[in-house]
Amino acid sequence: MPTFVGLRVVSRLRERSGPVVQDQVADVLTWLVRPGAAAGWEERAPGVDIMRAPRVLAVPPASWCEGPWTGGAAIRWLIGPTPTCLTDPPVLLEALRHVLPPRGGRRA
Repeated sequence: MPTFVGLRVVSRLRERSGPVVQDQVADVLTWLVRPGAAAGWEERAPGVDIMRAPRVLAVPPASWCEGPWTGGAAIRWLIGPTPTCLTDPPVLLEALRHVLPPRGGRRA
């Protein structure tokens, strides 16, 4: 999702967020959830993409947490990987519903 929207989601999730990959050139953030966990989620807004198979995500080495971008690696960890390494899908969906209305609709 676009970084400016994703930062609102990060703010909402706080310590409940798992790792977040930031592509500083494309200006997008990506959360990691277990495969298939978002299969039933509706698209939330333009620019918010639920990656489904077969897709590939570039993931930086765990040490690439420096920022903001100053001409080095364009892809980094906004929130670094941990041993548990994934965001809880229901928690992320709740944050998305809070920050973004459904496509073509209003927040309930």
